[in-house]
Amino acid sequence: MGITHLLRLNEGFGGVVLTPTATCVLSPSTDRDIMYACGLAVVDCSWAQLETTAFKKLKYRHGRLLPYLVAANPVKYGQPFQLSCAEALAAGLYILNRPAQAIQLLDKFSWGHSFITLNQQLLDAYSHCSTSKELLEAQAQFMDKPKPDRGLTTPHEEQAQGLEPSTVQDLSAKDAKPEAPLSPESTPTEPDQHQLESLLSKQVDSLIDQFNRNKLIREAGKNWDRFYNRNGTRFFKDRHWTTREFTELLLLRADLEQNHERSESATPLSILEVGCGVGNFLLPLLEDLVSSANGSCSSSDSNQPSRCLNRLTTGQYTLCLISSSVYACDISQRAVQMFKDRASRSCLDCTAFVCDISKDGALKEQLYQHQTSANHTVSSLDLVTLIFVLSALNPDDMVTCLKNIRSVLKPGGRLLFRDYGIHDHAQLRFGRGTRLSRERPSYARQDGTLSYFFEKSELEALFGEAGFRTVRCEYVYKHTTNVSENLSVRRVFLQAVAERPVEDRTFPA
Repeated sequence: MGITHLLRLNEGFGGVVLTPTATCVLSPSTDRDIMYACGLAVVDCSWAQLETTAFKKLKYRHGRLLPYLVAANPVKYGQPFQLSCAEALAAGLYILNRPAQAIQLLDKFSWGHSFITLNQQLLDAYSHCSTSKELLEAQAQFMDKPKPDRGLTTPHEEQAQGLEPSTVQDLSAKDAKPEAPLSPESTPTEPDQHQLESLLSKQVDSLIDQFNRNKLIREAGKNWDRFYNRNGTRFFKDRHWTTREFTELLLLRADLEQNHERSESATPLSILEVGCGVGNFLLPLLEDLVSSANGSCSSSDSNQPSRCLNRLTTGQYTLCLISSSVYACDISQRAVQMFKDRASRSCLDCTAFVCDISKDGALKEQLYQHQTSANHTVSSLDLVTLIFVLSALNPDDMVTCLKNIRSVLKPGGRLLFRDYGIHDHAQLRFGRGTRLSRERPSYARQDGTLSYFFEKSELEALFGEAGFRTVRCEYVYKHTTNVSENLSVRRVFLQAVAERPVEDRTFPA
């Protein structure tokens, strides 16, 4: 680079050494003089190989830790403390009163300016400190905001657990009881206006820069592939609440009054899950239908298991699910493969394919390529589910996503929707350097996946712009409780059903 040089492992160094094994944080007043006299160094090693790095062979006297800073490099973007060597050197230079050299160093990298932008307030505060004590106090002041409590979940885990009957409690259920008594101070309430403004202003004051915002949007598929490569099928819980929350799953064809003997002539119910992941929504639904179907099969069907498994009779209504009418798609190729593997192990027949729902016309094209029955046309689906998916998109692509879905629904077909609501606990937990837009509540998680928090009027407007008629749209308020920690937090979700108007045969897709 022209401003650094390489030290050998056993070469002595009298300057300040930034190393994760140090026991003392930078002390600007004294370390500044040491750096001016002897220089600044960083130990070059992988964060994944700290245990195998030969730190004992290093010869130095002034080992130092850096205070809280957030990485901006592509490998560790958004992760606290886990800086690259260039970021660590630049941070040390900036804190020790050499900001121009720090910027000169970071200019060598395409993402370099993002590190300064992301940590500007912190770096400025640290650079005005004189001692280690003052620096730690500045760090504590910055971090003095609601923190994730031990035992509470991460934003992804909140999504997975926040909908399970065993871990949530409806605010409207007067007779609902928690698993154990909670102290009054742990009872969740809606944050007051002052709390909201304080939390949200910290997010808005440190937006993700345009370069990294574009990168996150561009690499959405890759980030979800990485997510599923890390977590497999274990991360999200299967959702067994679907028919309770969306009666359309059972009554969409209520006009088809047929008895059990005539069920084979019923028109199949066609379903598509958009953003299927590893199948936590659709596969449990199919398994429940299979279980119900097995219970209603007559002894005469015992020699025809495939026909029996694809039939569900509920009262006077019959729903038929056959392999050619059950579809699922996701942007992650890895997720789709795991979905197929799970479905195969459970002997469930459905067609899963990769599709970027944010691309105009992509869903219709992919569905056409993967349809296996001549009885269905591309725009003939009865039902599409969109569960915690729209929030994972770039806000500018949300209408395109909804138009894609409308284009494959038959007139009168319905979209079932559930996602995060505005001021949900997960939104308030996001810290600095995570928000993508000043005007919209769009955020990036540490793993690069996106999250968004909807208002009711906003969602209804999106439905209207995409050509849907809103059947119902309402907030769902829940408590997520952790009895062992005596904690309870407020969850806000938005649940809706939208319909492609029956008379809609010409609205552009």
